[in-house]
Amino acid sequence: MIEIYFEQANDAEKLFHVLKQKQQHEKNRLFQLAYTGDSRVTIYIQQNLRESISRFLIPSITQFILRFIEDRLLLSIISGTFYFKDEEEQQQILQLAHSFIDGERYDYRCDHERVIPRETLIEEALLLFLKDDLSFSFESFVKFRLKLYIERLQHYVELAIDEYKLEQEYQNFVQMLRDCVQSRQSKLSAIHLVHQPPGFVFYDEKFRKITLSQLKQLIDRNLIISQPMYVDSSVLAPLVSIAPQNIYLYTTHEDDGMVQTIQNVFQERIQLCHPVEFGKNGQGMT
Repeated sequence: MIEIYFEQANDAEKLFHVLKQKQQHEKNRLFQLAYTGDSRVTIYIQQNLRESISRFLIPSITQFILRFIEDRLLLSIISGTFYFKDEEEQQQILQLAHSFIDGERYDYRCDHERVIPRETLIEEALLLFLKDDLSFSFESFVKFRLKLYIERLQHYVELAIDEYKLEQEYQNFVQMLRDCVQSRQSKLSAIHLVHQPPGFVFYDEKFRKITLSQLKQLIDRNLIISQPMYVDSSVLAPLVSIAPQNIYLYTTHEDDGMVQTIQNVFQERIQLCHPVEFGKNGQGMT
């Protein structure tokens, strides 16, 4: 018999249902379950102890932890270890942590070939711990037996916090440039900006190419000197200095970082166009 105690009764109920669901798909039932509603799940192993533990208990408890407990642990790390107390900030960091966990964002700190999956960390701890005639507190098991798993979650939270701070800095940077644009008088009514990765080519409202030397003359040096963050001198600095009423941006790479930043800064002033449209509107790229 294995008996698991929980601090919260609904956790016991959730694990009970996960175990029942796992058992439904098997013809030979190797164990029986009991849930008394008092924060306790009792597992009566009928035969084949090792098979019951490895095939049913470990996968079920692992699924339960990943599905119902992991977010709780992540939030505990965010608030308890890193002292983010604002609920909105906590949720933003949590979502970023999930983006690293799910592989949507690249974890630049680790050797991906050597990373042991979270599931394996939990499974290995359970394999070493579970045995017959065992009674234990689930919360104590998580705290004292899942240290490697908790460390992995903390790693993802650290990555998420770094990303969160970078995004906050980026948003402040974009807002600063917006304010600069709004406060300036436009030097040109329109700019045609042709994206030729990795760079951009500037044309004035009459489709005349603006040379690099001309762009440098248009840049407001105070913009670069006075700002606490680096302002790109080849694209952003001239655009903000000119503060055109309209920007026609010709690109096929809408997800490019600089393209998105230009959109975020100039908002309603910008119009995205396909490069083939440039030749239809003027003298072409010369």
